[in-house]
Parts: sequence; C-alpha cells; structure tokens
Amino acid sequence: MKNTAPDSTTTFGILPVGPYSLAGSARFLCGFTPAAGASATLEDGRLVLGFLDEARHVPVTVALRQEAEDGAITGAIAGPVTDEEAGAIVKQVKRVLSLDHDARGLADVAARDPVVARLLEETPGFRPVCFPSPYEAAVWGVLAQRISMPVAAAIKQRLAVATGTVAEAWGRSFHPSPAPERLLALESFPGIAAEKMTRLHAVALAALEGKLDAERLRAMPVPAAVSELRAIRGVGPWTAEHIVMRGCGVIDELPVSEPRVLRGLAEAYGLDATPTEEAARRIADAWRPYRMWVAVLVVMSLRRSTAWNAPRSGKRERSTSGATSRSRTRSKQIDMRS
Repeated sequence: MKNTAPDSTTTFGILPVGPYSLAGSARFLCGFTPAAGASATLEDGRLVLGFLDEARHVPVTVALRQEAEDGAITGAIAGPVTDEEAGAIVKQVKRVLSLDHDARGLADVAARDPVVARLLEETPGFRPVCFPSPYEAAVWGVLAQRISMPVAAAIKQRLAVATGTVAEAWGRSFHPSPAPERLLALESFPGIAAEKMTRLHAVALAALEGKLDAERLRAMPVPAAVSELRAIRGVGPWTAEHIVMRGCGVIDELPVSEPRVLRGLAEAYGLDATPTEEAARRIADAWRPYRMWVAVLVVMSLRRSTAWNAPRSGKRERSTSGATSRSRTRSKQIDMRS
C-alpha cells in the first residue's frame, strides 16, 4: 500500500524527558490486541496512530518519527485542525505514549532493583503505551467481557466501520472505537448481546457527560475514581481499574488485581510461589514513583517467557492470599500487554 501523504497536515514536536524509544512503542503496539487496526508502521519507519480525538469524538490520524540526533519526536496530524484542536491532540498523543512524564528517575529505580535494571536493559527506551482515552479503554473493557481478546478486537473494528468511525491517511485505514454519538444510535449489532450493548450505551453516555475525562479522573485519588466509574452500568471493579490505569496513563499505581502482574513478579524475581498482594506491594515499593510502568514491564517480560502459556498450576500459582484462585474466576484481565 502506498505511503500517500494527506493533502494537509499540522506538524508538531515533542522532546521526551528521559529515555524513550518510538520503535519500542511500535513493537509494544504490534503485540497489543486492543490496538489491532488502530496503528501501523510505514515503510519509512514512521509510526501512525488512528484514534478518537477525546475532545471532539472524531477520528484523527497522527504520524510520528523519532529524530536520531536528539531523540525528539516529530509528528504530523492529518487534515485541517485549528491550533486549539492541534494542541489537544498533541496532549493526547503525549499521554498515550507516556511522554507526559519525566522518565529520568527510572535509572534510580534500576539502581535500587537489579531485576528492574535487567528488564530495562532488555527494552531500552521503554515507556508503556496507553489506550487513547478513558472512553476507548471503557469500550474495550466492556467489549472484552466474557469473550476472547481477538474476537473483541474484530468486533471493535466492525463497529468502527458500521458507524463510520474510520480514519484514513498515509495510505492506511484505522479503526478506533466508535464515536459515542454513533454508538448510541446502534440498537443492536452482530456478536454483541443485548445486555452488552446496553452497557456500551452507558459508556457512550458517560463519555458525552464528561464522566470519562482523563484529566478529571487523573486528578482524583485512584480509589475515588474507581468508585465513581463503577456507577456506570457494566463497569465492575476490574473494568473501572482498567479505565483508570490504562486509559488515564496513571504512572504510580500497582494493579495487584491483575493476575499476570503477580505471575510476572514470581517469574522475574524467581519466587517459589505467586506472591500475595501484600508481598507484591512490598516488592513494588522499590519501583516508586513508576510502579505502573514497571508492572507493565514485568508483564511484558512474562510474555516473552515460557511461563506465559504455562498451565496455571504448580508452586508459582499458589498464593496464601487466595489471589490466584480468585483470578481464575475472572472473565478478563487488564490489557497491559496482550
């Protein structure tokens, strides 16, 4: 497919504070099932993202390149936008790529924790890639309930096409989550049960009412944000935590309800058993103020190991807190690296 440039673009620059690899973000997205159909790497090495502008709920595309000289990110927004709209899009891109934080302190974490040092050496310039917005994280959280992630990703792409929520630029078509207004207009959809559609409508309405605003949620204590989100129909404790941690770009929280974090800790630290939530928190104290980032790093490491697909039994699956046995009853997991 030809790398066709848009008729008009608005360019911008981002200078990362601390280590960062755009190529690493591209690799992260390649294995991130919820991002299927919403990102691409062009022949010239640029990473292109297609997502909903969270302010206007319209699809946008952004092409990104990292300069070799100083590591700066040069970006281009496809199509005409005002200065205000461009500023909001750049702010969103920075949050998605975790470029809205200073990563220089990761070196101090690595100095305190040899395991983290090893994981960072294996993934130089690492920063987590987040969902484009709390709204898109919420749509994914509801869609993925009780079905496999590849099936949920396929449904999400079909929803985007059916609702006309498609972004096209640089010779590519991208399929973000359907715009809230258009999602509300759908009474039913193949592959989505009636109750799940009702839950998606509740999420869309919450977005239109400002309840899924990233800045507002990030300004709240995490327990308070989770509690508020749980008032949305279909948003239980897991989905609420997922929205806050993976949709808002939280940097220093530990998702102990995610079983793969506990399994990853056991694998990375050579533990004889899956740690309790309390033990996990003690280990993660050394990761402050990047506990969420390192948790993602640990799960990425688990994915690269044979333990990712290992049977969920044996010493490393036992936990005196019962966290592992509880996790087996969960129908989904936080999408940290799928």
